[in-house]
Amino acid sequence: MEGNINHDPLRIYCKYCGSPTGFDILRQTYRCPHCNRESDLMTVQQDALRWRELKKRNREELSENSRTQSCTCPSCGAHVLFPEGDVSEVCDFCGSKLIRSGLLQNGQMPEIIIPFFITPEEARRRMLDWGHRHQDTPEGRSIVSNMGKFRGYYLPYQLVRGPVYGTVKRDGNKRLYHCAGYLEKTAVNISGQLDNLLLNEIEPYDWSAMRPFTYEYLAGQKAKLSDLSDAQTDVRIREEAAADFLPEVEKTLQSSGVKVEVETGSMNVVPVLLPVYFIKSGKLTAAMNGQTGRIAVTKEREKRSNPWVIEALLYTFVITLIMGSFFHFAIYPMLLTGFVFACIFLAALGEGRHSLICRITHRTEAAMTRREEGELKIDESRDILKNPYDNTPVFYERDPGGRAFPVQIRFLSLGRWFQILTRICLTVFLPLILAAILRLGMMGPGETFSEGFRPIYGAAWYVLTGFAAVFYLVKDVRKDIYDHPILYEVLPGGKKRRIGKRSDRKVGISSMLRSLGNIGILLAVVLFALLAGSVAAIIS
Repeated sequence: MEGNINHDPLRIYCKYCGSPTGFDILRQTYRCPHCNRESDLMTVQQDALRWRELKKRNREELSENSRTQSCTCPSCGAHVLFPEGDVSEVCDFCGSKLIRSGLLQNGQMPEIIIPFFITPEEARRRMLDWGHRHQDTPEGRSIVSNMGKFRGYYLPYQLVRGPVYGTVKRDGNKRLYHCAGYLEKTAVNISGQLDNLLLNEIEPYDWSAMRPFTYEYLAGQKAKLSDLSDAQTDVRIREEAAADFLPEVEKTLQSSGVKVEVETGSMNVVPVLLPVYFIKSGKLTAAMNGQTGRIAVTKEREKRSNPWVIEALLYTFVITLIMGSFFHFAIYPMLLTGFVFACIFLAALGEGRHSLICRITHRTEAAMTRREEGELKIDESRDILKNPYDNTPVFYERDPGGRAFPVQIRFLSLGRWFQILTRICLTVFLPLILAAILRLGMMGPGETFSEGFRPIYGAAWYVLTGFAAVFYLVKDVRKDIYDHPILYEVLPGGKKRRIGKRSDRKVGISSMLRSLGNIGILLAVVLFALLAGSVAAIIS
């Protein structure tokens, strides 16, 4: 962008010193990194509106002699823009016959454009080469056979910048977590005929190439206009924000099974045309970034996964090996033990969990294009055009007065593990502990502690509570941990302060019985009788 505000309505400058400024996610405000002063959200929005009004007037003056023809598809609703005199008969998005709509009004046009950098011939060769290199896949073969449908279009996007807020729920847990983040030049496709998630895969674009829109850019090119309502566009913006949040949310909550719902705040939104080559044929959709050459290909196939099943089977394998050592690794008792524990783990971990649905997408690495003596060169790397801004969502809590403050979340600590293991040991060996206390009180002169003390007679209790302890570890401990996190307030300057009280876990082995209602009361009576009998047997 070369620091030119005339090319970028979303670039924010400090109103005090004029330096480029960024958004402070922690404090939810624009803060200048040079003078450290803040610019409020309303001022930023007003600056963007003034820029857009100025460019709109300039565009109207330049377009008086530029006439453009539009057509509408009666089947898929595509609204397509052509240079006057160059009107296709067939919709490139669904194959239906187009209907001529007449001349387009200037007010329908976007405000920003990124011009095509890759020519149609170069793009065709690159897409065909990708298809040949993936001939062993259905997608590769489909691309090679459908190159006759390869098209280049300026597609409609909304370029979004502003704060967003989300609520997060972990699969299988009740607690709602709150987070806030920022969309930094996020492009959201507003075309109903193409998959927005696939078009995300051909990003990023090099935003330094943004230019105010004029009709000269459409010479020899086709453009598609938005056919989504404001409500549908807002849904897409929120979906894209949720997708941006997801990797960090999954990392923080230590699970891929999370649900993120996002609401937008004070957003700067600018309509923009971006260059895209694509093939759309039946279930196949392939797209190429017309500026950088990045390719993404998908079919309407989905992959379902249940990561909790893998976790349950891993636990089963470990427990089976441990128990197998007691049976000298005899096959039949090991298989029986494995089956029993598999049922326990699958039931415990599967409650309230759902399958994860993943899209199957092939894509190349992020890319940048350049020309050397007129020849196209494409540099590909994971970090090319990487966003220089940190848009990592920040989790926050509210105090009783309603003040929101950023927090860092942790779930496990040495203190918590000590508490968990201590509780389990006390529960499993409770009859042994009680019997030892009684034995010490009953010892007469000359008696030794071991006389009449038989720990093995508490085996029934040990086995029963041992199974309960395993169930507690794999289900209730993890459930309680993620519903009651350890929170640290992030203070100005980066320091952290632990907040809240060290609360006991709400779900324990005893409270599991209470949650069963009348059955739990009956089971508690049985366990009490078993405990009393075990204590008596040990010291008899």
